Amino acid sequence: MRRMVFLSCGDVSGDRWASHIVQLLRERFPEVSVVALAGEESMKRGASLLENTVSHSLTGFSEAFRALSFWRRTLSRTQEFLKREQPTVLLAIDNPGFNLPLVRFCARQGIPVVYFAPPQVWAWGRWRGKFLATHADYILHFFPWEGKYFAKGKAQTVWVGHPLRVLMEGKVPPRSPHPRAILVLPGSRKNEIRAFFSVFREFLFQYGMYFSEYQFSLVAASSSLRPFLEREGRFLPLTIVDWEAFYPLLGEAALAISTSGTVTLEVALGGVPQVIVYRTSWGTYFFGRLLFRGSRIGLPNILLGEEIAPELVQGRFAPALLFAVVRRMLSDAGVFERASTWAGRIREQLGDGKTFERTVEVISRYL
Repeated sequence: MRRMVFLSCGDVSGDRWASHIVQLLRERFPEVSVVALAGEESMKRGASLLENTVSHSLTGFSEAFRALSFWRRTLSRTQEFLKREQPTVLLAIDNPGFNLPLVRFCARQGIPVVYFAPPQVWAWGRWRGKFLATHADYILHFFPWEGKYFAKGKAQTVWVGHPLRVLMEGKVPPRSPHPRAILVLPGSRKNEIRAFFSVFREFLFQYGMYFSEYQFSLVAASSSLRPFLEREGRFLPLTIVDWEAFYPLLGEAALAISTSGTVTLEVALGGVPQVIVYRTSWGTYFFGRLLFRGSRIGLPNILLGEEIAPELVQGRFAPALLFAVVRRMLSDAGVFERASTWAGRIREQLGDGKTFERTVEVISRYL
């Protein structure tokens, strides 16, 4: 009987994490096939794509509604595939809006479910924790304190640590004594990039002259986004660099302007001061505020329980406010020393760097 791992993720970060899991699976079990809803990184490491879901990644309720037809077609096609092929195990990675219905379907079909990077139920949507605990077989969580949110059900919870603990190891150079780069990190989804540029473009037009001694370096989250970023950033004093340059650039960075997401944790681990920004549609924002439990959205701020990085969200993410915060941070003589201390405190919560090995070990129990 053919053994198959079916993998489902939906954004750039998930695809990067998936690619490392795929590589380890292919090395350890070369006879096992990996079929995926993923992106170019997973495909490079040996997964066969049923659909490129990363290229359709969106954030927000109203934004996701506009892409509903794609996701409904993908779910229907995936369910047909799973019912026909009966894979050995489903590995779901993040993307709960799509993956939770998929988990329910697999549970009904008798297909074991391993969920890596479960939804942040400690922030909003506690019902998702109970749902996963009931329908999944294993829940592999990133932070040591997350397991308690998935305790009431059949699922076994395993703290595997955070992928960044291993992905960033040895890749960030020592800080330059005279850093002159301002990193621009607009996100990995087209709708959030458009929202970012609606503010950032005006910020550069009005205040760019005040930062003439710095180089604005915009990091493309994936190569497929580069043409889109070039259109959004045309006529702006920006240098667009590929993702591979991101970690080396952290050593040259005086500051980062980061869209809320996993990248804020990477910047913080690199010891770089940052301002965390986010803007979405007003409908999505108001609905999200009704569900969201916390007062902060930036992962570094949430993990340390304090605002180590200023947050400019929705209406506060405006050119004048961004200018005031960036100018203040660049003139703060002690900001790098504090950022280094914060990086160490965050690193302590991320485990020992065996995230992918532990994940493959759990999957191997079904292979």
